[in-house]
Amino acid sequence: MVGGTGFLGRHVVPALRAAEWDVRVLSRRTGCDARRIDPEALRGCDAVVNLAGIKREEGEQTFQAIHVDLVARIIEAMKTAGVRRLVHISDVVARPDTTLPYHDTKWKGEGLVRASGLEWTILRPGVIYGVGDDMLAHLGKMINAAPVFPIVNDGSAPMMPIHAGDVAAGVVAALARPASAGKTYDLVSPDRMTLRDVVRRTATALGRAVWIVPTPVGLMRLPVRIMEAAMKQPLSTRAQLAMVAEGLPGDPGPARAELGVEAAPFTPEKIRPMVRRIPKEVSAPVALGLYAAAAALLTFAFRGPLGPWNGMTVAMGLLLAASLAVRAVRARLVPTFGRVALGLGAGAVLYGLTRVALVVFDAAWPGWTVQAGRISAWKEGHSTGFLLASLVMIVIAEEALWRGVVSRFMVERLGRVFGIVAGATLYAAAHVATMSPLLAIAAFACGIYWGLLADASDDLTAPIVSHLAWDIMIMFVVPVV
Repeated sequence: MVGGTGFLGRHVVPALRAAEWDVRVLSRRTGCDARRIDPEALRGCDAVVNLAGIKREEGEQTFQAIHVDLVARIIEAMKTAGVRRLVHISDVVARPDTTLPYHDTKWKGEGLVRASGLEWTILRPGVIYGVGDDMLAHLGKMINAAPVFPIVNDGSAPMMPIHAGDVAAGVVAALARPASAGKTYDLVSPDRMTLRDVVRRTATALGRAVWIVPTPVGLMRLPVRIMEAAMKQPLSTRAQLAMVAEGLPGDPGPARAELGVEAAPFTPEKIRPMVRRIPKEVSAPVALGLYAAAAALLTFAFRGPLGPWNGMTVAMGLLLAASLAVRAVRARLVPTFGRVALGLGAGAVLYGLTRVALVVFDAAWPGWTVQAGRISAWKEGHSTGFLLASLVMIVIAEEALWRGVVSRFMVERLGRVFGIVAGATLYAAAHVATMSPLLAIAAFACGIYWGLLADASDDLTAPIVSHLAWDIMIMFVVPVV
């Protein structure tokens, strides 16, 4: 099996072994070089299954290299090794079209297989779903992130999603039926639906309400290109955008009649266990444990013998060390020029909003200045150098804990809007030991602001810089009292 360690391979390999096949997996992870298939690795095999495919190009991993050149090398190696049987996984969208490299190279790969002289079967799945896939994982993230879902065009593109287990069943059946040689089969679900239906059924499985907003595909091309260039696992690629814009329909009849593939329909009941198992980056024990520790340490900081500023320095130092042990936090501490610039701009905007809010406070709550004066007094007795140095550490710790752990934990479970509000509420509640309503109000409002910033950038750099710039402005540069 070529390309057997990816998402689809994790379903096909067990299915073949269950059918009593001995499986030899060749992939990048097992040391197989796509630029050269060693015939000796195939010698003694009864058949080859090619699952290799990519949805975006990275370095040498181009559509041409994987969908065409690799197929040619597999065929050549099979002939040298004396292996005659080939099951090749293509895609239901494969067609000659030089403006769509993914579609075009899949078609060219099929052409090489058909002209190979081998005993071949081509399987052409539609969009494949299952635990650990791209489709459900990315749909789940978008639906959980916000109640508004921008759909490609009007969402009417035809879709017939098929479970990875049913694709695996098709591979096993093709190998077991010599009569399938020389034939091409679509592997799609029996239920022809629209992209809009897929989104709604996934939202139902997640227990979420979703407002689907038609969005012209032209408006999506630039954001998708940016995501593809900037993210390790983009929510969409240009190839995927093209596919969902035109749809992925197929004919399930021949595979059902000749291979016995009875693909399961794509229903909320079918996919609910899969979307519920979409991995969450911050576990409940980690988030709740750190929150409990923060509440205790901050109470000590504000009410203990060290004084508020020294107490905060000690407490947040301990919480920073604990937060950095969380992988989701470390993965989002990646400063870049753009993120720093975003943070500085966001800090300036927040300071401007703060000045506006204080005008309202002057009219509605004149006593706010008394509380602000008490908070400002925390600086007394400390040098400016110590205050600034400790402030940097405190701000990094607060963002790592409150946005990197607590807010992310809530967003993963409540969705973007309610999760950010819940995270800000917990952030404000942790300041109750200060006995300062002003600080609690500021923590809640700023918690929402920095939570939105962290969620939008998927990184902690911008909220850290924004938070630090805001603190320096209100405490040192242009103090509010």
